[in-house]
Amino acid sequence: MYTAKDRMIIALDFSTMNEAIELIDKIADGATFYKVGLELFLNSKGEIIEYLAKKGKKVFLDLKFHDIPNTTAMASVFAAKQNVFMFNVHASGGKKMMKKVVEESKKVNGDNLIIGVTILTSLSEEDIEETFNSKYSLKELALNLANLAKESGLDGVVCSPWEAMSIKEKCGKDFKTVCPGVRPQWAATNDQQRIMTPKDAIKNGCDFLVVGRPITKSENPLKAAKMVEEEIFEGMKEAGLC
Repeated sequence: MYTAKDRMIIALDFSTMNEAIELIDKIADGATFYKVGLELFLNSKGEIIEYLAKKGKKVFLDLKFHDIPNTTAMASVFAAKQNVFMFNVHASGGKKMMKKVVEESKKVNGDNLIIGVTILTSLSEEDIEETFNSKYSLKELALNLANLAKESGLDGVVCSPWEAMSIKEKCGKDFKTVCPGVRPQWAATNDQQRIMTPKDAIKNGCDFLVVGRPITKSENPLKAAKMVEEEIFEGMKEAGLC
């Protein structure tokens, strides 16, 4: 079972490796999991992955692969060979793509968690209607994508905390939910539309919480990380997870 600290993934949304290293050193033993996205991965030429591994940290490689099945699968093979705990693809790439990703990446590493991105947490119901011209609600679309990911053999999905419980009910309690859009009560919402506090997110079925600016922009990142961890622990207690 994951501890409260293990459930917190700190988003390293920086443009330089030096900025990321400065934060990692400030937090020290206050966190285990970190998310590396496109910006930092490209600007560090991928070197941040090995730096984190040498520090004993676990990495969520958040590159959101999305292309034709073979191209996405080959990109996923690259990710699977890296020193990462988890990586993701866009579930909207479809079942053929996701099945190919699982088939090829598991040949080189069976331990990575492969996660499918459902609906970005920056999108609202209005954005969904405008972008996809869909009669379905945001939640219905997220649930369908999660189910496709499950049927394709993925280990879980990236989703809003608001959809996590429904996804668990549909796909099973062992199907992982990785949730950005988490904001402590004391933090600004910024560009996230579908947000929830760490405590409520855990109670609503989230396995891992991705937290960025409330920690990374704090004057005292270690203190902020501890505060988020405490909120996660409160949620775990109320959900009967510890």
